Amino acid sequence: MHRVETRRAGKKAIGPLEVTEGFEFCSPVLTQALSYWLMIKGDAPFPRRADLVPEKLVALWPHILMVDVIDDGTDYFIRLFGQYLVDSYGEQTGRLSSQARVPELVRERSKQLFDACVAHAGPVYAYWPESAARRRAHVDVEALCLPLSSDGRSLDRLMSLNVNSRRERKK
Repeated sequence: MHRVETRRAGKKAIGPLEVTEGFEFCSPVLTQALSYWLMIKGDAPFPRRADLVPEKLVALWPHILMVDVIDDGTDYFIRLFGQYLVDSYGEQTGRLSSQARVPELVRERSKQLFDACVAHAGPVYAYWPESAARRRAHVDVEALCLPLSSDGRSLDRLMSLNVNSRRERKK
């Protein structure tokens, strides 16, 4: 089990890895997203996209990246790019993830996360500690990817949430 303290003390990326029961996130946003996903999933392998009720996810929308799975994961079509993501990278809605105008490292990390979610057909998590510049806070980047289905049987959409958490440098 990767505890929050262990992640924040380390200086390396973790994941993507499968989310298991009792998994501890740094951000309560990811805890809320997983709880909601589990609730609407019920006994199904993954929930239907139609079961998402936008009004119940208002606090999560700025963090959400919704993509369609293309050809079993050879690429992903960005259907929704949350406002916090737009603020960081510019609007990417309507693009293939392979052609998104984001830094190459971000594109690679996203593809790894999406591919792992499709391969596992379940929730996956990744964590990246970002180095702080002088007199700036460290930024911990957490991502949770959740599979969805439009027909209740096939995994054809992913909902990913990215949360940046700042922490002050040790003096």
